[in-house]
Amino acid sequence: MRVAVVTGTRPQIVKTAPVLQATTENDIDVVFIHTGQHYDYEMATQFIEELSIPSPDFNLGVGSFSSPVQTSRIIERLVPVLEETRPDCMLVPGDTNSALAAALTGFKMDIPTAHLESGLRSYDMYMQEEINRRLIDHGSSALFAPTTTAVNNLRRENVRGDVYHVGDTMYDVLKDKLEVFSSDEFYESMRRAARLDVDEFAVLTLHRRENVDDPWRFRSILSGLSRLEFKIVFPVHPRTRKKLTETGLRLGDNVLVVRPFPYTHMMALVSRAQLLVTDSGGLQKEAYLLNTPCVTVRDNTEWVETLRAGANVLSRADASDIVAKCSMMWGKELSNDPSVYGDGQASRRIAKILASDDISIPRFSMV
Repeated sequence: MRVAVVTGTRPQIVKTAPVLQATTENDIDVVFIHTGQHYDYEMATQFIEELSIPSPDFNLGVGSFSSPVQTSRIIERLVPVLEETRPDCMLVPGDTNSALAAALTGFKMDIPTAHLESGLRSYDMYMQEEINRRLIDHGSSALFAPTTTAVNNLRRENVRGDVYHVGDTMYDVLKDKLEVFSSDEFYESMRRAARLDVDEFAVLTLHRRENVDDPWRFRSILSGLSRLEFKIVFPVHPRTRKKLTETGLRLGDNVLVVRPFPYTHMMALVSRAQLLVTDSGGLQKEAYLLNTPCVTVRDNTEWVETLRAGANVLSRADASDIVAKCSMMWGKELSNDPSVYGDGQASRRIAKILASDDISIPRFSMV
């Protein structure tokens, strides 16, 4: 059984890593393909090294472009790789341009495609990620859903592929690395490297195009964060760093700007923080699993379980709303139920399904 696994970004590497490890327990020949959507050491290579997965067999090296150009270049470069390797099926994680491009290529080449992290919905078609995941779900042969909510979304939409409620592979990673990043020694080493000199702090991530590319929203968000009275550690995404340089916008003295962290360092920070402020998808969920209160600077979220539990609140891109929501959530005591994201064994279930040879393109018959 040969499976092509296609990643393109840091979150895709993280959520795919335990599946790649689990394939070694089954008779699966993996062709690991990285598109190069995230291409520098901090956003890609260090995660491959840290999570102990093999280097990609192929790197398409597409780099940064607009969504349409990036998607088309991935397709153009992926086709000859799939023609050469001839996989029996393809595993596509997440909702990035890389995920969509890989899925479309699989659909057009009659390669049964499995979607990892299927069924998530924000119902906001302005979000590129929402468009991507809907298109992928409705063409996929196997849909690996992380939550009951995701399964129900897929059922309501009458997808043609087989739906599997497997749990969340990012929970698998977190459980596996928990002992490492929870140790006081590791945390103190990481804190010194980050030049963090306070015990109570928030963590910030910000990178989505609707927040960073819109000058009004970007200015309002930074204004609100700079008004807060507590220290904020800000590992800056390259996209955001570029926009800060282009716009000349400044952050308050309470914001400590650092380079992106490896996975375990980031989880150590989030686990010790009094608050996470983010527009990321996966970090909302990781904060929930670590009982860290979260403010999500978005109009909606696909991780609705975090909202229902009161562990996460949405904030408008408005300075006053950001101050109010962050003040409300700062240091909130939480005791979340991790089982909504599975039991930490999702990757083993997925690997067994991939090895079963049961994944095939759905066909319609009048008989």
